[in-house]
Amino acid sequence: MQTRLAEDAGKRVVWGVSLVLIAVTALLGGAPGAATAMTLAAPPVPVLSWGPCERADAVGPGDGFECATARVPLDYRQPTERTIPLAVTRRLAADQAHRTGVLVLHPGGPGNSGVDFARNSHDALPASLRDAFDVVGYDMRGVARSGQVECWNDKEYSAAVDAARGVPGPGALQDAVRQGLDFATAC
Repeated sequence: MQTRLAEDAGKRVVWGVSLVLIAVTALLGGAPGAATAMTLAAPPVPVLSWGPCERADAVGPGDGFECATARVPLDYRQPTERTIPLAVTRRLAADQAHRTGVLVLHPGGPGNSGVDFARNSHDALPASLRDAFDVVGYDMRGVARSGQVECWNDKEYSAAVDAARGVPGPGALQDAVRQGLDFATAC
């Protein structure tokens, strides 16, 4: 007959071995199969060319804001393929000699303009922030001045899926819908 002490010792060994296996798995790169996962290329970092904002509702060149367009991948699985434009705005820190960094403002969502939020919120920020930080805002993909998302109704989406059927190979239907039909998104 086993004693409770022997049962506890056996449980401790099982737990100890389990913890060692978890630690070794973590040190070797994660769960089984992680080594075979596809490694994606890093997308190129957008180069921003700042200039005057071209907005009908802008106060004008004297409002202190600059605008740029960031070209980012439409599909991050193919980071060097087709891109989409994102609208970006900034206002430089008032005290550039003592600038601390960049403060990115975003209103959340869905569908709210980060460009408008940064422009409309700037004056409400404490002077200590406006003095020390460049204030930046951007419109997410599909919002306001950024590249729009193409939406299909149910009938259009069904037609696209039907057109892609019969393409041979595992996962071919999903690839055909995603690649052959220009990455459109069903809403």
